[in-house]
Amino acid sequence: MTVKFHEEMNMAEVARSSPRARKVIEKYFGKDCFSCPGFPVEPLFMGARMHAVDLDQLLRELNETS
Repeated sequence: MTVKFHEEMNMAEVARSSPRARKVIEKYFGKDCFSCPGFPVEPLFMGARMHAVDLDQLLRELNETS
């Protein structure tokens, strides 16, 4: 598995990378995430912390999409 996604990447960058990655973001953060004002700049680690999401699991699933 190639590590494509990391905790410093912003949410929008991840969502734009592929439809499968976008689905993972939606799974963990919901559809409203995409319209949040912080979405374009919020790093994955911050979103995970704010929403009580396991960052390691999130990154594992995102990297499995690549």
